Formats: sequence, structure tokens, C-alpha cells
Amino acid sequence: MSRFGRFAPPLWGLLAIAWGLFVPAAFGAQQSDRFISVKWAAGEPPLDPNSPAWLKLPSAAIVLYPQASVAPATSEKPLAAKLRALYTVKTLALHLEWPDAAAARELGIGRFPDAVALQWPVSYGPGRELPYVGMGHAGAPVALWFWRAGESAETLAAEGFGTLTRQPPDGVQARGERKDGTWRVVFKRALAAGNEHHVRIDPARQGLVPVALAVWNGEAAERNGLKRLSAWQWLRFEKGKIDSAYAKRVREALPTGDAGRGKRLMSEKGCAGCHSFPGNPAQPRIGPDLTYAGGIHSLSYLLESLVKPSNIVVPGKGYFAVQDGKKISLMPPFPGTEDERRDILAYLKSLR
Repeated sequence: MSRFGRFAPPLWGLLAIAWGLFVPAAFGAQQSDRFISVKWAAGEPPLDPNSPAWLKLPSAAIVLYPQASVAPATSEKPLAAKLRALYTVKTLALHLEWPDAAAARELGIGRFPDAVALQWPVSYGPGRELPYVGMGHAGAPVALWFWRAGESAETLAAEGFGTLTRQPPDGVQARGERKDGTWRVVFKRALAAGNEHHVRIDPARQGLVPVALAVWNGEAAERNGLKRLSAWQWLRFEKGKIDSAYAKRVREALPTGDAGRGKRLMSEKGCAGCHSFPGNPAQPRIGPDLTYAGGIHSLSYLLESLVKPSNIVVPGKGYFAVQDGKKISLMPPFPGTEDERRDILAYLKSLR
């Protein structure tokens, strides 16, 4: 079964597509990027999420999509959030804002508080792979800054499903306040804090840093994998060192195929027998649900999922078999032509 539920390095023969960063021109044309400006601050960024210093800053709009690849999946709809960011020579601070009609602050039997997290690759930069957006994968760990209503921030680390662990404190602080139906949360930490399991940021060496967001709605009983998450975004530090070639490669690509033909091919090629997606009357759960595949995943990831489905496998029940100790996707490589792959990719990118 394919692994449309994660980010991973596309490896397709001699195309040598670099880990989620590049798509051959036949499959995609460059579009606007997911860069978020991190402004240089003259003074220490405030931890108060309602400070005018934050609210006067322009915000970047980010859509978070329901995690639907692995059961159980949330029934919530996509969420529009805002992100602002400031930094100094020593400190990074990020301000997140999202609507929430009812606050959930208590943790107990059947009760779950609202929460938010920032996820970082532990290793990033030119030539480095992007981890799977859902908790990383073997060889590509992630660090998380996690805040839950009524509690202080904590740092977590993971290297794939089922590996999430608490880490020693790295100094990350968080403060959240809900006002007029909106949560505002600020995360703040020293740029270079932590150990090998934490993210370390040095804008003078690398001014583009990947980050992904996740939000949990406690009123909807969201917790653990029941959440909404974003695709990888890119923080662009105002005075940071930017490698122009790297910046060009990490821009998202638009597909060049025909989405209408791609949707028809999903049925003709048997994809509809395993995957749920809009308009598929069967709505099977044999493979990952593709309802939001285009919103969460890059074109290069989706291409790899078609041609190399066993590179990294989402560990959903029934998605894979184990051979010689290795998980092998039950989905074979897509047997269609290049034009057919292009059309299916165009359809998948339309799903959001």
C-alpha cells in the first residue's frame, strides 16, 4: 500500500530527485514558495501573545489539514492559522494564532485540552532529507516544541511513528491566551540551545529553516494522532544567509498534468479500490486516506509514492508486509505512462 501519509525522499532511478525538494520539469512548474519571514527584532521578543509588538506584524497564513492517513483520523475540517516570527542574535520567537469556538483546558478521563506544536527537522539544509511530516522517520528525526492549555512548554523528539519521547528541557518557553474565540500562543527559545535531539538554529549559516505546525482541538477529543497538521513551511530569517540555489529548490511545484484525467485514472488503475478520496463511492480504508493529500504533501513526495512506494511506509494496519525485517508496501509501483503519472499527480495535488 502506498504511503501518501508522509514526506520522504523521492528516489526514481536516474532522476535523482532530492528528498522532497525537486521535481522534474515534466511533472511540475515552479510556483510561489512557503517562505515565512522571520523579522529581526531590536529588542527581546515578548512572550505575551497579545502584545502589540506581535499583533502589528504581518502574519503568514497557514492551512492545517486533518490527519487522515492513519486511523483513528479526526473528523474536523481544515483550519486556517496565522504565524508571525521574530528573532535576535540569541533568541527565536514564534507567534501562532487560530480560531477556536470553545476553549478546552482540562485533562482528565474523556477530557482533552487544546494544544499546539511546532515540529523541526533535527538536521536540515542543502542535501539533507526532509523527515516525514508525521513524526519523522528512521534516519530523519524531528524535534517538537509542544504546548497544552494550562501547562508549560515541553520538548519532544521522534524518529517515526511510536517513538515520541520527552527530552531534557532545552529552555523553550510558551504562553497561550484565548480571547474572543481565538487562541494566541508564543513559543520562545535560544537559537542554539539543546543537544543532538533538539533543533539548533544558526541563521548566519543557514537562513532557511523548515517547520511544520499541528493543532489539537480538545473539545473534539483530539489528542495524539487525532490532530490537524500543516505541510512543511520555511522560515526565512531576515538577516540570515540564504543559498539562492537551495531557496529555489525548496519552492513548491505546481503539477503540469490534467487533474480531471487523473481522477478518472484513479479508478481505471485500481487506486479507488484501496484509497478513500472525494468522489470515490467505495471509500475504502485498505490504504491511506487521500482526502487532504495535496494540502499536506509536496509534489515530489507524491511522485515518489507512485514510483517507490516502499521507501518509507506509514505503519497503518494492513498497509504493509514485513520481509527480511523490512516493511514493504502492499502497493506495487505505479505501472502507467509518464503522462498518466503526471495526470494523477495533478489530481492528488488538487485534494485539500
